[in-house]
Amino acid sequence: MPPEPNTVTLAGVAHNNPHYDPGWSGFFLALLGIAGCLIAFTGVAVTIALLRVDGRKTWGNYVIGPVILVIGLATTTVGFQLL
Repeated sequence: MPPEPNTVTLAGVAHNNPHYDPGWSGFFLALLGIAGCLIAFTGVAVTIALLRVDGRKTWGNYVIGPVILVIGLATTTVGFQLL
């Protein structure tokens, strides 16, 4: 059966080469993991700092620190899991 006019046929080829050099990917994944650790540490510091603030506290004082912490933990997990 001939292909339809104005279509493109794509072919996927897998190469299982055990000597494949991943290049810089390991470095950048480790860098992503370290950056995630710094973001998570910042989330902990912001949480502690906002809980120690005197005066009226809004919902943002309770939410923003843990949100930064979760973003940092997710970034760390992705960086070190793919490494």
